[in-house]
Amino acid sequence: MTWCRWAATVICLAVVVTAQIQWPVPPVPDQLAFHGISDDRFSQLRRQARQFVEARPRQGFEFVGQRQDAAFQIYCRGVPVLWLERRSHYLLLQISLDARQRATDIVRLRALLQWQIEPLDYLEQVLAGVPKPVLMDRMLRVLAGEVPDGVRCGTR
Repeated sequence: MTWCRWAATVICLAVVVTAQIQWPVPPVPDQLAFHGISDDRFSQLRRQARQFVEARPRQGFEFVGQRQDAAFQIYCRGVPVLWLERRSHYLLLQISLDARQRATDIVRLRALLQWQIEPLDYLEQVLAGVPKPVLMDRMLRVLAGEVPDGVRCGTR
């Protein structure tokens, strides 16, 4: 009887691993919180992100606006790699953990956007309830490994 349970466990684990290989889930994003900004300022950041995508027409990037000008995302070949979202008390800027491997240019765009907005300090983030990366996120970054050439965007 124990042999059957052991075999069933091995088969279940094999199915889970195979499913994850076939349909990879985008890595958990790295998050940074910033002070809230005006509608005009947010529109300017949104415009810069759109121009970033439009300047790279054949590199696999896609700009997706969301929620009545309160958020936008940039995708790399169908996988979200950067998002900026206005929340009630702060602005949240995120990039995926594999952005450096998947879309190197996104890291530069994030730096450009970050340079223009003021970050919240640690206490302000705690008081605002900003979700913070956890140890598991950092482990996923280490385990994520290399991104295949066919799913990368931009220059390397």
